[in-house]
Amino acid sequence: MNQPSQRWPLQPASGFPAPSRAGWLAAAFLCLSIHTQGGAFDLPGIRGTEDSLGLSLWDSLLTIKAGGGYKDNPLLSPFTPLDTPIVTVGLEYFLTRLPVDGHQFTLFFSGDERRFVQSVRPSPDVDEAKHELVLLSQASYRYFGNHLISGLTFTHLHAAQVFDASEFGGQPGTIRASGHALILTPSIRYPLPGRLYVQAEYVLTRQHFKEPVSSYWEFGPKASAGWQYQTNSSFDLSFQYIERPFDTRQQTDPLGQPLSGTLLTTFDTRYEASWKQTWYAPLKLQTTTRVFRIARVEDGEGFSDYTRTGGSLTAQMELGKWMFRGLVRKSNYDFDLQIVSVFDPVPRTRVEQEFEARVEYRWTSRFRTYAEYLHERQTSNVEADDYHANTWQAGVEVDF
Repeated sequence: MNQPSQRWPLQPASGFPAPSRAGWLAAAFLCLSIHTQGGAFDLPGIRGTEDSLGLSLWDSLLTIKAGGGYKDNPLLSPFTPLDTPIVTVGLEYFLTRLPVDGHQFTLFFSGDERRFVQSVRPSPDVDEAKHELVLLSQASYRYFGNHLISGLTFTHLHAAQVFDASEFGGQPGTIRASGHALILTPSIRYPLPGRLYVQAEYVLTRQHFKEPVSSYWEFGPKASAGWQYQTNSSFDLSFQYIERPFDTRQQTDPLGQPLSGTLLTTFDTRYEASWKQTWYAPLKLQTTTRVFRIARVEDGEGFSDYTRTGGSLTAQMELGKWMFRGLVRKSNYDFDLQIVSVFDPVPRTRVEQEFEARVEYRWTSRFRTYAEYLHERQTSNVEADDYHANTWQAGVEVDF
């Protein structure tokens, strides 16, 4: 479930599985997705017919994945970590239509499951955790006009995982939950001279969780600008405003006690900058650096208010049949009013850190093996917020 600098709408604490090569190919085309920064420049539609250009109008890629490994803390527990071997299966499908007449359509589906071999049950009164599951479907349409590139993206995400509890309930710690997100994103992009662009989007999300986690709506505009100063190298800036009214989550007092007869709405302002750089084309050596700042306020007494700052660095290189990829991510939460406890009335803080590494060997044009390692760590001055987890995984991927 991992994406470089920001998480999917469900905000999973454990992150999404790293996508295979099919996933990276799809991400390059599905640049109008809510959580994918658009490329710095889009070429106009390729005018002509399929026969006259000698091109295949439609192209597709199917990837089947299987593997296994080990996870030492699948529930991200700060007190009683449990470990288990894991079995992983996955599938990715990507379909695209070239914009030979100005119309481009892309479809992407990804499904990943980690099934726990041993029982993961922290106590007899808690249901056993059997797996982690993420399903992602996305359809995107773009029209390359004479001056504007208009687009519409629809995304469905289902995840059954461990999540950051403070994101949904306000209290420190993690929670097991399952939910669906439906995301609609219309957009307009205007290419400028000098390989510059500006883009406007509006993001509408419906997030549905099983009880006891509250469902919510999420909506707001997003503005982006960027410059592709050389091939596969660019700078991008974005600003996003997000309003999130919850269905059942109540406002709280400064100590986190629910206030009856109230409903909570939060408001986020997010600033992000990214730098994509190709350093050595023969090795396809490329890095992507992202930094962001999020300020959250609520319509209640401020218990949910925080400032989050962070960034990530992704590096990838291909050496013959080998591919190497690494990711480092860190973010800091500073809460405005939340305190550690009434006995320790200092502001609550939290630091998230993540390191991911992947090595891949391509035996044939369609068959490859891989090995991955993921380290997740969270430190805080609240004991219930502290945890660390490690996941080792190896397997095979086949393209069709």
